[in-house]
Amino acid sequence: MSLTDLIRKSEDQEKIAALIEALHFAASNAMTIVEGGAELYKQPKQEMILLSCWLKEFEGLASLLANSHGARFQLEISPDLEDGALMAPAPSYLHRTLMLLLDNALKYAQQATITLTAALKSDTEILLTLCDDGPGFREENPELLFEPYHRGEGQGASDGKGLGLWSARHILSVMGGTITAQENTPNGACFLITLPLEEAHLPEQEKTQSVSSPIRHAPLGHTGQQGEDKERAKILIVDDNKTNLLILAEILKALGFCPITAQSGNEALEILESTQPDLAIFDIRMDGMSGWDLIKHMQQKKDLAGLPVIAISADDAPERIVPFKAWLRRPIEADILYELLKSCLAESMTVQP
Repeated sequence: MSLTDLIRKSEDQEKIAALIEALHFAASNAMTIVEGGAELYKQPKQEMILLSCWLKEFEGLASLLANSHGARFQLEISPDLEDGALMAPAPSYLHRTLMLLLDNALKYAQQATITLTAALKSDTEILLTLCDDGPGFREENPELLFEPYHRGEGQGASDGKGLGLWSARHILSVMGGTITAQENTPNGACFLITLPLEEAHLPEQEKTQSVSSPIRHAPLGHTGQQGEDKERAKILIVDDNKTNLLILAEILKALGFCPITAQSGNEALEILESTQPDLAIFDIRMDGMSGWDLIKHMQQKKDLAGLPVIAISADDAPERIVPFKAWLRRPIEADILYELLKSCLAESMTVQP
């Protein structure tokens, strides 16, 4: 609000430009805090999934992300966790925390090996350790890494606003856990997470389901010209965040769809000139061209006006979402996403079971 007042009172154009840039930075920081912590004080949904199974599913996603950055991810689970029936604590929060730590490692430890180790610390606690063999945090006090807006020494060239590790500690505190940092040996950094554990007293049938592979759905597609060949439905995803783009693309692949990705509105419009997807998913908050702007540009073209588009955002849906067909709120749940896609596709094409 103070920046806004200064902009109103200033007549110096160069000063106004600098103030607007500062205002955008402040707004970006505020949204990062809101998106990272808006749901933290709601009761976590206790999904019944075994910790060892959950970690192996996370390994698949983390390996893809690491490979895309020229790094390597590996998972080590101690035998006491492999053999036990321990439930993953608040899976959505745990996922968000580890993704923040992984993102931090990929920014500051490029082309490194990142290792996640899981073991029992005691009868009442789990110990998760995420280590990399990158440059580490040198002689800096590791506790400063968890301060908001603080960034490690020598990291001025890397993107980010110094909120990732602060957010991770904030989330873990809500879960009843802790996080500390220490140097790795001989190079790099380690983050140690402790979490309370709970044994999952599940019937044998539910245990079997919990350790099975993630649910996979039959592809949704349309019938070819001869009425014989089924094609997977093509979904265009537009998001300026590379990590979010990759995550959503992998979810869609697992659900049987064919994702097409774009990292900006302009790139999406170029793709749409030569490719006709069955449905599109636009991130609402993108630099340069927002999801709202992109769908307006798209609807000006007659051949694209009928393409169903879903909005995706960390924000709640506004009262009016038209011209979007639906509004998907992060974090994404695969089953909800599948049903939403099924419903939207049913309006514009013949859906095969």
